[in-house]
Amino acid sequence: MAARRKRSVKTNRKLLPISEPRLLFAHDQKLEDPKDGLLLFGPPKDHPAIEYGVIGTPEGIEQFKEWAGMIAGAIDADPKIGSSVMFPGFETVFRTEWKTEPRVAIPLDADQLDRTIRNVDAHQRVYDTVDLFASRIRRWVTEEDAKVALWFVVVPEELWKLCRPNQTISKAAGVTGDTVLSHRKAMKLWDSPDLFDDINEAADKHRFENHFHNQLKARLLGCEAVTQIVRQTTIAPQAHLNSIGEPMRKVQDDATIAWNLATAIYYKAGAKPWTLADIREGVCYIGLVFKRTNSPRDEYEACCGAQMFLHTGEGIVFKGSVGSWASDKQGEFHLPKDQAAEIVRRCVASYKDWHDAAPRELFIHGRTNFNREEIEGFREGAPDGTKISGIQIKRPNDLKLFREEGRRGVMRGLALKVDRRNAFLWSSGYIPKLKTYPGREIPTPLKVKIVFGDTPIEQVLEDILALTKLNFNTCIYGDGYPVTLRFADDVGEILTAIPEVSSKPLPFRHYL
Repeated sequence: MAARRKRSVKTNRKLLPISEPRLLFAHDQKLEDPKDGLLLFGPPKDHPAIEYGVIGTPEGIEQFKEWAGMIAGAIDADPKIGSSVMFPGFETVFRTEWKTEPRVAIPLDADQLDRTIRNVDAHQRVYDTVDLFASRIRRWVTEEDAKVALWFVVVPEELWKLCRPNQTISKAAGVTGDTVLSHRKAMKLWDSPDLFDDINEAADKHRFENHFHNQLKARLLGCEAVTQIVRQTTIAPQAHLNSIGEPMRKVQDDATIAWNLATAIYYKAGAKPWTLADIREGVCYIGLVFKRTNSPRDEYEACCGAQMFLHTGEGIVFKGSVGSWASDKQGEFHLPKDQAAEIVRRCVASYKDWHDAAPRELFIHGRTNFNREEIEGFREGAPDGTKISGIQIKRPNDLKLFREEGRRGVMRGLALKVDRRNAFLWSSGYIPKLKTYPGREIPTPLKVKIVFGDTPIEQVLEDILALTKLNFNTCIYGDGYPVTLRFADDVGEILTAIPEVSSKPLPFRHYL
């Protein structure tokens, strides 16, 4: 049977231009590009010097100190890369003191770490490796007086490779522990424990996701330690070469790495590098998070969470309840009425803590559609006087837009309005300010649907485009997804990485 060809269709519909959202910097200055705003004016508010700690092998700590000293000064742009911009130094960009020496440095035994990451049992390998870092950070946070705003977790490349899902190591190259269990055997022991405690302890480690990043973040939520995981090959690429004398990883140029990591550092230390300038006051955005738990007892079991964001960039993550929220359709999740109402109530209560009043408008963003029961619950959870709308946002791959003339792709910010409740939004595309399209493939639009609520579709599109500029984990002109959904999968992974995650609402930076 011949393969079906995608049809090329011409349309007479006019594209709706959405103005590029502006960002707010110091002295009430408003610009579109975060790098321009930081270079010219700095963040909107002053922030004291950042106190931080570093944990890693002695080699990793020394490489981090060298990098910390490098970002204290100017780093030239790479002339071979058009998007590269000179980084003028941390203090110049953020108008705050940058200390090149950490307040706390915790060295790990390199040989012990190497033995741990070579355990042939993947779940024990990741659990024990995370424990080497998490136990020391947790002890310092709870017992020592010298507090820090941020912990840098510096990891060797071998750890990064082996402590991820589906990574295996042969018995010949690995280390066999005292107890070796298959995952199936471990699951059986959860219900019928063995007579020996060491076997039960090994089985319990299989309850934890074998992903270093997610498990470390989850296990530190209880002590509220904020972390930035840094690979040694990122900050010291020339110190880690392959057999032909080239860096073992292809990384961004030094200036771009500095921009991105420095912005994440500033945000995770508790400050905002910028805020949105023109978003309406009294508006709250909630992004729904769902992640299957892979429970052996219930194939539909999933954890629900919510990310609440304000126009100022504040973000809070709420862990919801675990239940049979998944459906037979791949990627579809639905909440019962009471759980939908509870999520809205918790977000509104948190909003009141910030503003002493309920929001005037509340938008719920989700990738899946909302059913009647969920809609009733969302509306029940919203207080009188708060307008509530549900917006489905997804990125299908069945629509591409091509120009009849010219070599440039579709511009970021264009929208195709289908009707008063449906539209396509190109959140990625050609950016005139940058004179380029920062992507490799033909831009694919977001499909936006107002499932319930009466907000005009034009306003919904403006808000979504604005929320693409609140990704503080990097310093880019604009993201492809609004922040309400950009990290939904990552947050879901952390919420389900360990058996019991703290249910206390925590700032979004704990999950990045």
